[in-house]
Amino acid sequence: MWQDASFHEQCRNRCRQLRLSTAAFDKCPDIALERLTNQVLDSANTLTLLVALFGVVKPAQLAAIDDYMQRAQPIVDEPTIMMLRHQQLDRQMQIDWGQSTVMELLQSASEEERRDAEKWKSFLENLLQRAGGISGTEPRPEHDAVIPEPTISFELPNASIRDSRFRTNRRKFDGVTFEDNDTGRLEAMMLHRFYEMTATEALAYIFFSAESKPWAFHYDVARHLWDEARHSWFGEAALRAKGRDVYAIPNWTGFYEMCVNEFDSIDEAYTHLTIAIEKAAMKYPPGKREEWEFCRDKVQDPLMTTFQDFDWADEVVHAGFGQKWIIHDVHQGDQDQAQLAAAVTQEKRTRFMEREVGQAPSDKQVTDRFAGGY
Repeated sequence: MWQDASFHEQCRNRCRQLRLSTAAFDKCPDIALERLTNQVLDSANTLTLLVALFGVVKPAQLAAIDDYMQRAQPIVDEPTIMMLRHQQLDRQMQIDWGQSTVMELLQSASEEERRDAEKWKSFLENLLQRAGGISGTEPRPEHDAVIPEPTISFELPNASIRDSRFRTNRRKFDGVTFEDNDTGRLEAMMLHRFYEMTATEALAYIFFSAESKPWAFHYDVARHLWDEARHSWFGEAALRAKGRDVYAIPNWTGFYEMCVNEFDSIDEAYTHLTIAIEKAAMKYPPGKREEWEFCRDKVQDPLMTTFQDFDWADEVVHAGFGQKWIIHDVHQGDQDQAQLAAAVTQEKRTRFMEREVGQAPSDKQVTDRFAGGY
């Protein structure tokens, strides 16, 4: 998602240099292409979604880039060529990963699931042809394809799920105890990082719900989302390095469910994330700097020291997103109003934990004792 957003931003900026208004990028250029992208979201399951992305859309994008590179005048259009040459590498890596994942899923799929996936691919290929390909310049067939079954209209879920390897829980740290010492704090910190997948999902909810926001907001949220996914990997890698079975640890999903069901708007959800949590984590002590110092100096764990170093750097970026999109954009630069709004989200979080999870005191105690987390 972050790579694709970066590709779009690069193309947007290059076309501005070529005297094309960026307003052209805020609407789909072809109704058939818009239908294709909307139908991709209606994929019925993981297999059909990955087939749509890595079997149809992304290969077509790469083919359109390859065609452009062949036809571009190498002197006058060198800036575009250089940009697309770098994109080719990342796009091909995406496709290689996606297609290998599709093959893995097909091995365990039933015959019916395989047929559904093939039908869905054919249907989307027809929609792509109806759009004249990604570039809109290819011949278009006269007849439209009939939509295959099954499909599911895309809706943002009210609850998050994991695949069958994981156990999920809305109760943070459920069944987990920590020693009241540095070792216990380090383990809690690793779990905080691991649990940031629920923050990643909350940002996906914000991204997909933000229909009235400008492109720049989506660009920043895509980066924010990618960072939180990486932070979850930090926790997973650190736990695995300690010999922990990450599938035996209940995977917390409560942050996403709170953002979707408790907050009144995406602005409120993003206020809680960036102002109430991430901007507050810039204070020292404790904050992100102290977490890094703890890993470096107290427990002297090289892996977590590196992870917390980059976690801190990312959180500085996220606090800047809060400054831009909440303090300046929503509250017209009024810091006090933004802090009041953040305090309201904290109260809603407490009520959510008490009502839905029955856990507010212990959740707060763990956060206060061991520092940092969503």
